[in-house]
Amino acid sequence: MNTSAPIKPVLVTGAPRSGTTWLGRMLTIDPALYYVHEPFNPLVKASEELYGLRIPPYFIHICADNGMDYRAAVQRLIDGRYDWQHGLGAARSPGDLSKVIRNLLAVRKLRGNGGRPLIKDPIALMSAEWLSDQFDMNCIVMIRHPAAFVASMKRLGWASHPEKWALSQPLLMRDYLGPFEQRIKAMSGSEHDLVERASLAWTMHHHVISLYRKRHPEWTFVRHEDISLDPVQSFADLYKKLGLPYTDKARSVIAEHTGKSNPERASGTEKTLKLDSAQNISSWKHRLSGEEILRIRGYVEDVAREFYSDADWDLGQSATA
Repeated sequence: MNTSAPIKPVLVTGAPRSGTTWLGRMLTIDPALYYVHEPFNPLVKASEELYGLRIPPYFIHICADNGMDYRAAVQRLIDGRYDWQHGLGAARSPGDLSKVIRNLLAVRKLRGNGGRPLIKDPIALMSAEWLSDQFDMNCIVMIRHPAAFVASMKRLGWASHPEKWALSQPLLMRDYLGPFEQRIKAMSGSEHDLVERASLAWTMHHHVISLYRKRHPEWTFVRHEDISLDPVQSFADLYKKLGLPYTDKARSVIAEHTGKSNPERASGTEKTLKLDSAQNISSWKHRLSGEEILRIRGYVEDVAREFYSDADWDLGQSATA
């Protein structure tokens, strides 16, 4: 007789570019969990088509004050149930009805053999407390070095615009981001470059993560760098904590995705999951200039010191001129 506790649904979140995709994919090798990609991202329309989950702003803050607007749709997502009402209500042609059937099959395929969802979504960071409270989820929060975050944003050409998504959410400003109101408002000017914008984004996200660490000792908080140094053992620990079997297959796949035969860092705009994880830790030292690194530390230090020491900023001989 199996007396082990049932597997809970899992939320993997953190700031964007912090390794949440890598973590989520490596945790869903076993079919006990199935991977759900960013249902709280407004650009991922599958969330609305499959579950009726419509998310207007980036980094939406769902809480007790507005949770009833989203609870039913998120419950369908957690349960792996297709939203027939939404699908049929949107159908206007035989082609639309065919799409309803395809969406139903897609949900069933995701659910597989009765596994539980692992929701990988950095965009859900500001709603993590509500998700944990309402749906009894195991929350795993990724933390990544601010210079590595900025270097990744710079490589992809992603500029953060909190003046668009934060200031439009009074509940988010009230609960989490009030201390940053003036800095966010200042970002409306064009004189702020990507490095400054990304640094502010890192600070805001990790300020919230810092609040979570104080409030939720039952959650799992992991630094990208710590997992990367010893991924096979780090994932063994995470599998155990989640109640998942750490099979030979899981160990093999993780070793394949993180071993020394892989590239040391991603190139251009690629988003590869296969990297030499130990070497990738310091890739920011090659992508950023010494001047940029000093600027980043100046922008983020008040929050960064909670996660990273002076030694974690050591440049050695790697930073570009």
